[in-house]
Amino acid sequence: MLLKDRVYLYELREQFLQKIVDDWDVKWEGDFEEFVSFDTLKSKNAFLESLLADIEENLHQQLNGEAKKYLFSKDFLRRFIFEYGGKEVRIQMHSRTGIALYLGYTNWEDFLEKNKEIDKQPVSINYINVNESLLPALSKTQLMQLNNEPFATFQEVKPDSKKNLFRVLYSILALILIGTGGYFLLNWWITRPFSADELKDVQFKVIKTVGQYPQAVRIAYDLGTINRVKNVEVELGVGRIISNKSVISYITKSDKLRDTISQTYFYPGIYRLKLIVNGRIIKELNHIVYSRPNQWASWAFGVAYEKNWITNISTVNDYIKNGVLHFDPKNMPDEIKDNDKDYSQSVHALTQPFGINSDSLTFEASMKNPESEGGEGCYNMEVIIMDKNFNLFLVGFTTVGCTDFAKLTAGGNVFRRTTPHEGKDYDLHEFGVNQDKWNKFKVQVKGNILTIFINEKQVFKNTFKFKETPAEVADIRFTFNGTGSIDWVKLSDSYTGKYVYQTDFDEDENPEK
Repeated sequence: MLLKDRVYLYELREQFLQKIVDDWDVKWEGDFEEFVSFDTLKSKNAFLESLLADIEENLHQQLNGEAKKYLFSKDFLRRFIFEYGGKEVRIQMHSRTGIALYLGYTNWEDFLEKNKEIDKQPVSINYINVNESLLPALSKTQLMQLNNEPFATFQEVKPDSKKNLFRVLYSILALILIGTGGYFLLNWWITRPFSADELKDVQFKVIKTVGQYPQAVRIAYDLGTINRVKNVEVELGVGRIISNKSVISYITKSDKLRDTISQTYFYPGIYRLKLIVNGRIIKELNHIVYSRPNQWASWAFGVAYEKNWITNISTVNDYIKNGVLHFDPKNMPDEIKDNDKDYSQSVHALTQPFGINSDSLTFEASMKNPESEGGEGCYNMEVIIMDKNFNLFLVGFTTVGCTDFAKLTAGGNVFRRTTPHEGKDYDLHEFGVNQDKWNKFKVQVKGNILTIFINEKQVFKNTFKFKETPAEVADIRFTFNGTGSIDWVKLSDSYTGKYVYQTDFDEDENPEK
């Protein structure tokens, strides 16, 4: 099923492609000859450079100095024209707005308003990429209609193979299997799963901590009587940011059956540590670095020019002003960024025992993330609630018309996530809000039922399964694309209604001030 937002994105792309075709004889025919199809262009790279220059000139004429906010890269154009539909291509708000401006709309919202009728029409996307969208070149493809439905399948026509070629290939394959079979059999025997009896004496624990945060930690493991160890690794629960969808975990390696490892954790939170032997996780433990009581910690991180950056937690600024918790954008790197690859996010976290379990919680907050105050991208706002057993609830809201980037994970169920996963992709178009004003969000868990409200309206309800046994809630945090704002936070028991934590970010709450 097409998500509501995706229908609009397909429409945006079709209008964009049609404009290119309409303008072809005036703008590009002299350099790239008569238009036949995008697939037959002699130099796609040169065409993309020419198209990008035309878009940039158009936006500069409309917006002057403001055009920079809506520019995108040649790589984005390549993905949008040649890959969209066949591959998952995420389109940030600034890119949507830039294309809408190029098409003659005043902004993305104007595009939505003037094309709202498509939401009432049956929409069928019969192609997977630009080759089948406009003037296709199907030289090696047969088009076959199925069951009179408006969908088609494409079957590649290949030449018949020679029988003797197969005989040669089978002979070579047989020799390879005979030569390597023994090796793989021996390797499987060594790396096969460990039995419960082999693991009964394995120990993996934190043996010493020093400080609040930053906190120095000493981790010890002992593999006991395991006697078929090839390699030992300990995943430390932290990593290095590569992009907004990729993080490399820090892992320490050893060839010892017992060892101790030192690690410093600079930020409050719940860290999952893993003991890995022969590539298999055999033990896990959760280590909690607590905040100072009732004191929110704030920091920011991101990627600029393909290099990750992260700020320290300020010891002189708690980012509370006039009853609002808001990370100051001035404390982020002040650099010109590639809007398609670089990003910045701010985090506000409170890690402490809250006195209620994760199967009986009601979380409420008032938030916004407008561009005028530092919001970026689709002005995403995420709420993350985690218990001591690492069960988490992640709810991600966006601006209206950008909910392709909305997220929802509850326990072991992924309802929607922007990265590849085994769960479903629920239509969360109601997770889009007006970021220029305060919005009230409510996440309620009763047993295995999750219900979400926005401004008192129920926008989601479904059942889920916990990954682990529900435990005490120990971490709540917000993340914003850019720098969003929080007006107040409440946490209560879903059954009794008793509040276990609430704040309106009165500056007098900070005992150090």
